[in-house]
Amino acid sequence: MGTGEGTTQQAPQADAGELERRLAEVTSELADLRARVDNAQRLAVMGDYDWHIETDTNTWSDQLFRIYGYEPGAIQASYEIFMQHVHPEDRDKVRAVHQHAYATGEPYEMVERIVRPDGEVRYLASNGQVVTDDHGNPLRFRGTCIDITERVRAEQRHEQVAVRLAGAQQARRQAGELNDNVVQGLTAALYAAELGDLRRAKAYVEETLAHASRILDDLVLAGGDSDLQREAAARIGGSPDA
Repeated sequence: MGTGEGTTQQAPQADAGELERRLAEVTSELADLRARVDNAQRLAVMGDYDWHIETDTNTWSDQLFRIYGYEPGAIQASYEIFMQHVHPEDRDKVRAVHQHAYATGEPYEMVERIVRPDGEVRYLASNGQVVTDDHGNPLRFRGTCIDITERVRAEQRHEQVAVRLAGAQQARRQAGELNDNVVQGLTAALYAAELGDLRRAKAYVEETLAHASRILDDLVLAGGDSDLQREAAARIGGSPDA
């Protein structure tokens, strides 16, 4: 009897010990998983969020805090706090996207700008979905945000280079036209005048002025400065309305 009672008393203790050991293992595995997820999000410059609508509590991953310019857990995130960080010019768009998702339950994707506490503007590619109850009532918004600022800035630099290159190419073309049609025309007119052929000299001058007027249209009118165009035409003896 004594042996049986001892065994009966030890069984619950053994079960409790096994449960504590297993709980410690699961806790360690969970901590390791969180660390790996955080490291992956760091590498991808991506964070995730989970907004509970009724309580207005917005759970951010550590990397999402960093994307917004904070140390993890430094602020208590809410929808209003989030909107305060959205660039003023993008707030109406963001609200509209969220309201549509709230009303329809459809997932969403968008690119919005945020403003960090230090004033730096960042570009985020965000996506999300609405989680509803059994009756279709929205309970939560959850999704991810990827910081695409460097990609956007690279594209902007590429566009600026392309614009400068196009401008340089146009300038070279126009310089060639000036040489072919204006400089050479004036040279021909001067040579005809030296030979005493005033009729031909006058014809060269008129032809040259016509070419110059067309080139000025390309150079000046594209910039929308009619006053400058008239001034330039006057310097070469032409009329902007001719």
